[in-house]
Amino acid sequence: MNRGKFIVLEGGEGAGKTTIAKAVASAFPADRLLVTKAGETAFGEELKKMLVSEEGSNVSAEAQFLLAWSAQTDHFQRVVSPALSRGVSVFSDRFDSSIFAYQVTASGATYLSDLFWNVRDEAFKGATPDLYIFLDVPPEVGLARVKKSGRVMDHFEKRSLDFHRTVREGYLEFFKSVPHKIIDATRPLAEVEADVLALIRTHIRTQV
Repeated sequence: MNRGKFIVLEGGEGAGKTTIAKAVASAFPADRLLVTKAGETAFGEELKKMLVSEEGSNVSAEAQFLLAWSAQTDHFQRVVSPALSRGVSVFSDRFDSSIFAYQVTASGATYLSDLFWNVRDEAFKGATPDLYIFLDVPPEVGLARVKKSGRVMDHFEKRSLDFHRTVREGYLEFFKSVPHKIIDATRPLAEVEADVLALIRTHIRTQV
């Protein structure tokens, strides 16, 4: 059986990831494309709650790094890897790139960079994403969107503009090492959605 394709959607706060992921889920049958999100297991969700909680904001960069990787590894082993093995492609809203952007770069823990890549190799055993799609918006625009939405913000979203600029820098640094496409997400949502769907269709069509 052919292995499914693995595609990741990334972006800073307010980039439109959740909306785009819903559109993707509506556009493809679940037996062809599994749409999921980082850490989406019972165990992973509990760890994510801890990570974004106010208590989580007070722990060390190393502790945040390990929490994030634990949630991500469980998600990969229980959800992503089995689907790929069945020949089902996977589309994940956030993945390991978020750990590099938030827990390594923006947290000022670039000394964890080598450890990040080593853990990645061990956790995924070579089954790394085939494509990362990055919805790129200036951090000030993304944060304005979040505030306008009126939803409760976690401690990451509440951080300074400089923090979010560094998050973006972290993503761009990560993408130097992996296959990716950067999409201008300041454009109308319909245009962004069309670009993402076209990329997915192309990659699924080339599934081997």
